[in-house]
Amino acid sequence: MTDQLALPADVLANIQRRCQMSRTHGQPMSLKSSKPSASATKRHRAASSQPATDSSQPWTPQTARWCCAAARAPAAAVAVALADLGAGPRIHEIIVDDHGTWTVADRVRPGTPLSRTDPTTVNPQKLFAPLASMRDQPAPLPSMPSVLDWLRDRLEDDSLTDLRPGTSVAPLHERQAALAVLDDLVRDHVPGLCHGDASSGNIIASGNSRRMYIDPRGVAGEHVYDVAVLSIRVAQAYAGAEVVAIAADIAGVAEERLRAWVQVASAARV
Repeated sequence: MTDQLALPADVLANIQRRCQMSRTHGQPMSLKSSKPSASATKRHRAASSQPATDSSQPWTPQTARWCCAAARAPAAAVAVALADLGAGPRIHEIIVDDHGTWTVADRVRPGTPLSRTDPTTVNPQKLFAPLASMRDQPAPLPSMPSVLDWLRDRLEDDSLTDLRPGTSVAPLHERQAALAVLDDLVRDHVPGLCHGDASSGNIIASGNSRRMYIDPRGVAGEHVYDVAVLSIRVAQAYAGAEVVAIAADIAGVAEERLRAWVQVASAARV
C-alpha cells in the first residue's frame, strides 16, 4: 500500500538521486514503503513493489549495500527474486532504516490492480504464468519466516479479524480439517520462493496483457500456495469453469496438491 509519508532525510536524498538517474535514462520510478508489523499471527510484512538487478552488472559497493539491505528485509528479498524472474517490477534501491523498509522501483503502467478489473476479461494464461516461473525456485534468504506457520496461526485463531472480504471466521471443524491437510503438506514441503499474498490487489497490469506481482509477504513457502490463493480469488468470475484444473495446468503444479492448498487457504480465509 502506498502512503503519503514524511521521508527521513537520508532516504529522501537517495530517492532524489535515483530519480534524477531515472529521468536521465528515461525509466519511471515509484516509491513504496513498508513498515514491519507485529501482529498476533506473527505476520511478517516489510512489503514493497520491487524488482531486481541485472546479473550481468558489475559487483560494486552500491550493489553490495543494496544486497545487504535486501538480506535484512525478507519481503524485499522476495521482490528481488520475483523481478529476476520477470514476475515483478525492477528494483532500483532498497533502504532499511529505523523507520522501515523503503524501495524504489520501476513504475508499472497502467498499474491497474486485478481487484479493479473484471477477471473474465483477463487471459488466465497471463494471470497464472508469472507464478509458473516461480516453480522450483529457492527461498531468497537462508532463514525466513514460513507461510506454514502463518497459516497455522490463522487456522488456530478463533477470533481472526484479518479476513478475506465477504467472509467470517471458518467453523472449527473446517479449520481442524484444514490443519490436518496442512500437516500432510508439511511432510514433503521444501521451503522455496513464495509471494505469500497473491491477492487481487497485489496483481497489477503491465502493458496491454502482462501481469506483475507486487507487495510480497516476505515468507518462504510454496508457489503452489500462491496459485491456490489466486484460484480462490478468481473462482467466482469463472463460474462453471474448473479453475483449479486450469490453474494447475498453466502453473505446472500437481492438481491434487493444489486442491489441498486451496482447502487450507480457504479455511484460513486468505
